[in-house]
Amino acid sequence: MAGNVVIVGAGISGLVLGSELAAQGIPVTLIERESRIGGLARSFKYSNGAIFDIGPHRFHTDDPKVQSYIEDVLADNVISIGRDSQLYLFGKYLPWPITLKNVLALPPSMLIKSGFDLILPKKKSKSESFEDYIIEKYGKTLYDAFFKSYTEKFLDYSCSNLHRDWAQAGINRATIDKQVKTDSLGNLIKSVLFSKNPDTKFLYPKEGGTGSFCEVLADRIRKHNGTILSSTTVEGITTEDGKVMQVVTSSGEEIQADYVFWSGSLGDLRTIGHAPPSVPELHYISTVLFNYVVSEYAPQGFQWCYFGDKDMEVDRISLPRTFNPGTVPEGKEALCIEVTAEENSKAWVDPSRFDCIIETFMLHAKLIKSLDSIEDLHIEKVQQTYPLYVLNYPRKLKANMDWVDNNWSNLALLGRTGRFWYNNMDHSIAASLSVSERFGADYKNGKLRAGSEYGEEERQLGEND
Repeated sequence: MAGNVVIVGAGISGLVLGSELAAQGIPVTLIERESRIGGLARSFKYSNGAIFDIGPHRFHTDDPKVQSYIEDVLADNVISIGRDSQLYLFGKYLPWPITLKNVLALPPSMLIKSGFDLILPKKKSKSESFEDYIIEKYGKTLYDAFFKSYTEKFLDYSCSNLHRDWAQAGINRATIDKQVKTDSLGNLIKSVLFSKNPDTKFLYPKEGGTGSFCEVLADRIRKHNGTILSSTTVEGITTEDGKVMQVVTSSGEEIQADYVFWSGSLGDLRTIGHAPPSVPELHYISTVLFNYVVSEYAPQGFQWCYFGDKDMEVDRISLPRTFNPGTVPEGKEALCIEVTAEENSKAWVDPSRFDCIIETFMLHAKLIKSLDSIEDLHIEKVQQTYPLYVLNYPRKLKANMDWVDNNWSNLALLGRTGRFWYNNMDHSIAASLSVSERFGADYKNGKLRAGSEYGEEERQLGEND
């Protein structure tokens, strides 16, 4: 069967799928809007030698197949590192996931209230909201102390209007190691009192940041005669008999498309596909990165830290040096400071106005001793870093997926952005490997499935909304 597969988006999902299909002899063309490939896994490299990922990226999985794949791609360009993540709360840096030290650091009144939350009968959630879910699982004390303030600052949305899926996904993503049970207050306390701290290990590139993983995949695609178009957007699609026939790019090129995997924004697809008003819009949150190089090490030494107080302008900070000292000029420290923002906000439109606020925060958080230690700053704007799980998002997402399925039999949604799926890199790798196996077999047999049949993650959209 001859035919070109177009993959919109050259992030982890698109690159893994593209490299696997190309290796099977299937013609692939990847279209990437950014100048760098990698999506949320790309790295920024500056003239002073500093390398910044988009936050604390690293490779970790419980899936042996994904582990083997990561090791194959990284080959000799890999180191193994431990974990040191922290939480800044009540003016203190505390270990995360939670330990006995965290618990003892709580104010006595809060410890007593949390104890009552544990022993008193739990009220069943009144709705599918983030707020009701967290209160049912952890009690109102911890909800008020951390979950509410951090989440509402992070998403700029009331917890009562967010879906419980954000809580479930967010806690899983932050915990990482499945040995640590944090899905309820009771399990949290059991983990603190009776479980040993897990010796979590990550894989990280020896050179080049996480973007080097993506560059290997891009090289594999080109080696098998695949094409990657960077700094290119999709401006239109031509349709015939319920199938995509061509993809039109921002350069005016019309690319034959026998099948399309869309890992780009659902909003962009709605626009170029002329979705009717009955297909509701979904929203993403974007992130502004303030990438600093300073002359002295941050004394806390964490890999990444969450800042929970609502009055703090910063959401999370990672230190590239603690992942790999080779990412930072010798004797220097690098701080990747994340601030989430909507794309019509002041922080997004003119982030340079906020550097003074960020630097004052760095002083107050004791990350630097003096503003004189700041040597370099690069501000990066990263679009659509998180899907926004508002309370009615399952209905909206289902409507979007149904619209795609009803309009194009040869277009499949893919990845974190395309499927509006809050996941980690290992989930995207696993999904794309599975899709590549099924699609490759179907391609060889000359009978491809409808796009919806190449979806991978399990979500029961709309059943609880």
